[in-house]
Amino acid sequence: MRFAIALLLLFTFSHGLKAQIELESERDKDGNVIIYATNTAAIPYTVLVDFKTLDNLISPGGSTAMAVAMPGRTSIFRLRPAREGQATSYNYSYSYAKGNMYGKTKVDPVYLIPVASGQMVKAMQMTHIENQLKPDERNNDYVGVSFRFDEATTIVAPRKGVISDLNMSYRAKEGEFKYDGNENFIEIYHEDGTFTKISVLKEGSQKVNLGDEVFPGQALAESAGENYSSGPHVRMSTMKAVKSSDGKLRYDIIPVKYATETGQVEIPKVLDLLVIHPQEIIELEMSKRDKKRYAEQRE
Repeated sequence: MRFAIALLLLFTFSHGLKAQIELESERDKDGNVIIYATNTAAIPYTVLVDFKTLDNLISPGGSTAMAVAMPGRTSIFRLRPAREGQATSYNYSYSYAKGNMYGKTKVDPVYLIPVASGQMVKAMQMTHIENQLKPDERNNDYVGVSFRFDEATTIVAPRKGVISDLNMSYRAKEGEFKYDGNENFIEIYHEDGTFTKISVLKEGSQKVNLGDEVFPGQALAESAGENYSSGPHVRMSTMKAVKSSDGKLRYDIIPVKYATETGQVEIPKVLDLLVIHPQEIIELEMSKRDKKRYAEQRE
């Protein structure tokens, strides 16, 4: 059986690129150096600062420090003099990754299958693109799930979050394909610092905008994939920023649990499912205010 293919994208950003995050520093009257982050996005970013020089200054994280830059301009580090009355100097570079690496939720999240309730889907773990590019080698890294269905359908939010990125302007090529890296997508950021990317969507069909808050089951866009050899489908991956063993930031794609008729499960290699959207899962991460807004939207 032929499995769907996904490309594992690891994003790294560094000082000097056109930044989503920009750092600047100021000295206060006591000689402390305050480092500020300006985050132009609607969601938090994790920032890693590598101090190349720290003369007579103490960093809260040593020569390599990490912080979370919330939207807007916020103070992320305070460097204090080690010895008063002596000269200080500092120099640094930085990198950053989308999301709050330290984010948590009060409950273990459960995801809806991102199509309308009552439909049948074939859920399949995707395989790494390297398995097609290098058939003599095997990469078993988890890269997400493909949901296949018989005909085009509405794609819905699998979990509460904020629309953190989208690209819905790509016109699909004609013919049969296995993978296209330019596919339209919508990305949702979640409270625990993770974000979910849903791709293979119909051009211009988005029903949400950047920065919108969405609830589980809310319509996002229309599906695509008719030009694929596997037929209509969407691809879904959930990622979180982590610090790797080499000290750099990267994204890990993580397995998640889905609500099904038989309970909450991680998708195995292949599974045929009747899609259900249990109300308790829809409301799992909602506050009282969220539940009120959700009820108003459904009236």
